[in-house]
Amino acid sequence: MKKRELIQQFTSQLIVEKKRKNKVTNANITSSLITSAVNLAFVNESCQSSGKISKSQVIYRKINEHTKDEISKCFNNITIRFFKILKIISRNRKLIVSFDTTKEAFYGKPNKAKPEDRLYLHPGSIAKESYFYYEFMTSSITCNVKEKFILNGLIVPRGFYMEDYVYRMISFIKQLIPVELFLFDRGFGSWGMIYRLKELKVNYIVFWKKQGNWYKKYLSGLENKEMKLIKRTNKYNRNKTCYPVSSNFVIIKQYNSKNFIFDWIFATNLTSKLSSFYIKRYKKRWGIETTYRVIDKIRIYTTSTNPTIRYFLFMFTCFVHNIWKFFQMQIGTDLTLSNFKTNMIIFMTETGMIYPKHYDYFKNAASKLFNLKMVL
Repeated sequence: MKKRELIQQFTSQLIVEKKRKNKVTNANITSSLITSAVNLAFVNESCQSSGKISKSQVIYRKINEHTKDEISKCFNNITIRFFKILKIISRNRKLIVSFDTTKEAFYGKPNKAKPEDRLYLHPGSIAKESYFYYEFMTSSITCNVKEKFILNGLIVPRGFYMEDYVYRMISFIKQLIPVELFLFDRGFGSWGMIYRLKELKVNYIVFWKKQGNWYKKYLSGLENKEMKLIKRTNKYNRNKTCYPVSSNFVIIKQYNSKNFIFDWIFATNLTSKLSSFYIKRYKKRWGIETTYRVIDKIRIYTTSTNPTIRYFLFMFTCFVHNIWKFFQMQIGTDLTLSNFKTNMIIFMTETGMIYPKHYDYFKNAASKLFNLKMVL
């Protein structure tokens, strides 16, 4: 598969080209969105600067013809193709996968959104002059391998059952790669989550919130770095039904990790006599925080209140992240994100995917500027 074909895979599955004069092609849309991502720009600005599409509404109309489930399925298909090209699946190594959520600030007025779209606007200030945000959940490979790909992502509404979203994502991941362990931070700590993870029959470590006093009696009887393994049972209430659920809990007192002393509580189905066993594995989850920092540097901006459009643009940034990781594996880890951005713009220009507006005038002006002799 050629590089150009790979880059166009994401949008080509969702957007059907129609034969017309001066038609907007999948390549035009893909290149405009990549231009937006690498420049941290609004879609409309990139449409104008890339010289291929007149305005963002052309793209939005095509995106809005599809559902969020279709977008998710499209990204899943692309993920499978990435892995087949890289032959990751055939290596049959067991990987560690981490889950986390990230937020995207919304600066507009929520009453401008359609009533059904407001369900995806979460109240809360995560940035200056922003009082609402969108929330996305992702899963990523975070163990010590080069293939730190984003495997899947979902946009989540208010009042959602997080365990259902996790169940859906793990069901896909289990078919894709062999997984040793799934890792979750405190935001995923619930008995409903444990119930669903046990249904899936997967290994898990969930960093549990320190709520209530149940754990304090165990901590008081431990020395620093010592651990206590106990079994807890509770109930998961759902749809007027009460489901019994239990899990092992590991309580570790004052373990020093990178000069940070902390009491750790994990819900897990793994067993070990060493407290370091759990902490070292859980620390693999921190790789997903690095992934989010990268995504923040390839963000596509929009003023749209349509959650389908918001979801598509977020997943497209995840797609660009995976393209970078793909090229890193082909070229080497010294292909930094900054180098990748520069190379992508040059590549798209050379292959005709974009032709920056004013480029001819800019080239003429630049040639005059750089041919000038400096007089000291």
